[in-house]
Amino acid sequence: MKVFDIVDLKIEKLGDSVGIIFPLEYEVLEGLEAEFSAGIEGDKLVLLIRPSLDNAVKEVVSELWRDLRILFSQIGDIGETPWDQIDIVWKAPHVYEEKVPISASEVIVHRHIRKAFGREEYLAGEKEDMRKSIHDTITKLTELAALRLGFRDELFARAFGQAVGNNFSCNITSLYGMYDVVFEVFNEEFVKVDDDKHWKLTSETAQKAVKAAYDRIRYLSEHPGEYEKEKARVEQKWGIWVKPA
Repeated sequence: MKVFDIVDLKIEKLGDSVGIIFPLEYEVLEGLEAEFSAGIEGDKLVLLIRPSLDNAVKEVVSELWRDLRILFSQIGDIGETPWDQIDIVWKAPHVYEEKVPISASEVIVHRHIRKAFGREEYLAGEKEDMRKSIHDTITKLTELAALRLGFRDELFARAFGQAVGNNFSCNITSLYGMYDVVFEVFNEEFVKVDDDKHWKLTSETAQKAVKAAYDRIRYLSEHPGEYEKEKARVEQKWGIWVKPA
């Protein structure tokens, strides 16, 4: 077991029970079920609490996926939550090869923020920190969803999916290479239809905007010459020197 925090706690009588009083920074664990065990280490009493995170994470992820299913409905049906492709971990690595790691720590914090503000305000997206709190998870889910939307080129599908997640979570930066171009094209096409920075995943206007961006990006993915022209245009827009044809 890797210890990353040590704090002073109090054990107090709470009505007919005994409670352990945690500092406020652990309020994100409120309402979670947990396993409690008591043991002896050497000659000292050791109390161990294991919060049950998987059910809470699955609840949030399932809700996000249902909203994404609505968001992409004008393009195609992404189906049920792909649990066979998802691995719930405490901290998700930046690089992975097989199952997509979903960070329990990120989802639990997001769950707490959403609970504090209320679901309706969450869906309305008035709180930017609420969106950014789920950035890694939402981009991984939108990428998984995009792989089910008929792209012939997997790289374009992943770039499109990440563009959707980045735009939703108010993070407009990309990773590398052609992703930059796809992200820029997505943002341009999206805003032509829906210029609301805090759009809802279930908004009808957002559905149309995502469909418009999808149509353009899929066209570019299937016409390399048109993609190269678009790439040159985007580079010029950013002030990057483009070698003449």
